[in-house]
Amino acid sequence: MHMVDVTAQPRLTTAEWQAVTVALRDVERFTCAAPSQSEGRLSRLFRAVTGIEKPTALADPRLDAIRRFVCASRRNMARAKDVAAELIAMGYSRDQVEALRMVAA
Repeated sequence: MHMVDVTAQPRLTTAEWQAVTVALRDVERFTCAAPSQSEGRLSRLFRAVTGIEKPTALADPRLDAIRRFVCASRRNMARAKDVAAELIAMGYSRDQVEALRMVAA
């Protein structure tokens, strides 16, 4: 039997896991696109017809970066790499980012 060293596992706070949950729900509802400052007529029409709402950024930039990373990991790996660099710059470890990527997969 192989024992797992729990102290060596990357840890995330409850709020960070909640951001992951928000991201996974966004993926299910196809609302993972990055929120844009201005929305064109076609986008507004699409949202009105489909009922799909545009994503809302989370209030905490660190939590929003997690949300964006998880979304991007499911949809756009090039974008996920950019957001991963942003997470690392915010102080997350590579192990934490890799754990988030694995959850998103």
